[in-house]
Amino acid sequence: MQRFIEFVVRFKNYITLAALVVICFAFMSFGSLSQLGGFRAVIVGSVGWMQSMFSWIPNPVALKSENLALRELNMQLSVESAKSRQAMVENATLRKMLDLPKYSDYGLIAADVVGKTTTQLRNYATINKGKKDGVEEGMSVVTDAGLVGLVIGVSDHYAVIQLLLNRDTRVASKIQRSRVDGIIAWEGENFLTLKNIPKSYDVQAGDAVITSSFSSRYPSNIVIGRVTQVTEENNSLFRRIVVDPAVNFATLEQVFVVEYVADAERLLLEQQSEEGSKQRSHR
Repeated sequence: MQRFIEFVVRFKNYITLAALVVICFAFMSFGSLSQLGGFRAVIVGSVGWMQSMFSWIPNPVALKSENLALRELNMQLSVESAKSRQAMVENATLRKMLDLPKYSDYGLIAADVVGKTTTQLRNYATINKGKKDGVEEGMSVVTDAGLVGLVIGVSDHYAVIQLLLNRDTRVASKIQRSRVDGIIAWEGENFLTLKNIPKSYDVQAGDAVITSSFSSRYPSNIVIGRVTQVTEENNSLFRRIVVDPAVNFATLEQVFVVEYVADAERLLLEQQSEEGSKQRSHR
């Protein structure tokens, strides 16, 4: 029955025409042409009546085509809307980042994050700037929010960043309010820890943590994060201090490479001193 209705709807105009032609020939065979003149009004009314009878039946073919066109239009609008929202987010981020050079004592190289990798407990990111853009191994990477990490590998057009969320990360840092020095490290969670802080030192939740001038790799006074938890550890002289990173690494897209490289002479001397200390401890 459904197929019959679809057939009637699809070819209703032809069926109506055929029926009218048959009726016309029938009348022509039974009467004279002069008598058919008044029958025109009846024929026209019949056509209108028959069309009105079929008009309530939906046309599946037309509905399907219209539905497909509406879906395509909806998809296009969704894509355009997503692009518009992304452009607004990027515009707001770039506006904040454009203000960053005003507060930096060093040159900054803008770059986009083009890749992120996770190897066990070591997180890295790849940026689209390299040696030909002035990026060197050992340079720090920041955003308008704070410290991102350190450049550990460079090619002509790309560089790899060791993020703060990396087991090999060690950053000499301090509490901005009380000037208490410590070491920032990562232990595999979504937060950092500030180590080597004795229980007697003044550290409170809400304190800002920044890079220290004692750091041999990072420029001083770069925001790292904010203290969220301070707890006393049993059988220990130190506190456990949890720091929430200032940078949202999950949404990291644009960064700045700080044109600052640590003094090679200082690094060599500190490395030699550390190796000598290890050798003496093994004797």
